[in-house]
Amino acid sequence: MKQLVRHHIDAGFNRGDWTVCEKTLAADYTARYGADGAANVGRDHYVRVCRFLRRSFPDVHITIEDLVAEGDRVVNRYVERGTLTGNPFLGIEPSGQHYEKPGTTIYRVADGRLAESWGVEDTLGWMRQLGRFLDV
Repeated sequence: MKQLVRHHIDAGFNRGDWTVCEKTLAADYTARYGADGAANVGRDHYVRVCRFLRRSFPDVHITIEDLVAEGDRVVNRYVERGTLTGNPFLGIEPSGQHYEKPGTTIYRVADGRLAESWGVEDTLGWMRQLGRFLDV
């Protein structure tokens, strides 16, 4: 299961090879991120979000810090890094802003694919690094 997550991130997300996502994610993959726990359902939605991110941050890359597996779950502690050199991102104009965003995702694996995930990331720190909010 750890190899599945590593393959999904390294060969899929980091290289922008969305065909990998078709093999690693269940068709009805459900991702929950943020405090509200809102769900983004489906592999296609995940790929759209990743493509959107990559258009603004062409060098976006996830570094896996820890992978822990137990039962049908894999926990990934990671750091996502990127530079805003592409399209404007959520109203922020690109001027080479670099970010490092730590996060943790718990994946549930079913039938050899990632079926569900729950994640938390330092979104406020991310926006500060991009110049959206001032440090106080």
